[in-house]
Amino acid sequence: MLMEKGRSILLKAYWSSQTGWKSGAVTEEDFSVAKNEGFMFEYPEFESHDESLKRLELLLETINPNDISNAFLYSLSTRKLEYRSALGSYYYAKAIPKHDRCGGYHDISGHCYICGWTEWSKEPDEFDKRQGLNVLNFERIKWGGVRHDQLCYALFDLEQFMKLPCVKPTSADIEILHNILDCTALLDDHQKAGKLREIILKKKILKTNKAEISVLLDVLGICGVLTSREYPCYEDGFVDEYHRAPAEHTNDFMYPINRWHAKDGINRERLRMVFGL
Repeated sequence: MLMEKGRSILLKAYWSSQTGWKSGAVTEEDFSVAKNEGFMFEYPEFESHDESLKRLELLLETINPNDISNAFLYSLSTRKLEYRSALGSYYYAKAIPKHDRCGGYHDISGHCYICGWTEWSKEPDEFDKRQGLNVLNFERIKWGGVRHDQLCYALFDLEQFMKLPCVKPTSADIEILHNILDCTALLDDHQKAGKLREIILKKKILKTNKAEISVLLDVLGICGVLTSREYPCYEDGFVDEYHRAPAEHTNDFMYPINRWHAKDGINRERLRMVFGL
């Protein structure tokens, strides 16, 4: 139960069930406990765009994609969302093409509009220090990630994933995924991911909430299971940040599922490739 204290400190630092987001401020004592347990971190040292990409390249060579997909499935019944997040980060990260920062677009200091890299501050202030990697880990554990299409998150997420023990899904986990995907057949052709989320929640297929299902569907889009021919997953057609926005401002999903319609159905080839199903 000791390791649960660090997790609790992290979650309470950024979220209240009554008021929502919090600042991330913790006492030095709590930070020390959470850090020692691997839930909170010192502010990262500056790393260039190319250095981050190289580190990611080396990391990807060590990852077994079956471990990634098994972890995602395992999360469905256990609700251990840190296992769920890595699938989105992996299939985004491995699709990033070789490129120079900003890839020829007008340069904005400290950011790359191709891969989503953002530089860590060389002189972080107190707000920076409260955020850093800690808010990324909060999002990873609370919702299964939020920023899978940003290089710094994907790199952090996959590094943390490699510290987790390997897990195996059960037949119940596989059934949950099938039941989620079966909900696509209940939609009219023009309906989108928001309606799919609504049906999944209504059917109570798994213990979850709206925010978690949103991320779950985002991840199924990133890995290619819920995509369209016109807007495929990153591995089949990488797009930069300028071209990821949904067609309408009310759509709160990530690319490419923010362009998915029910008529697009399930990409069975990607389902076999990613999950072996």
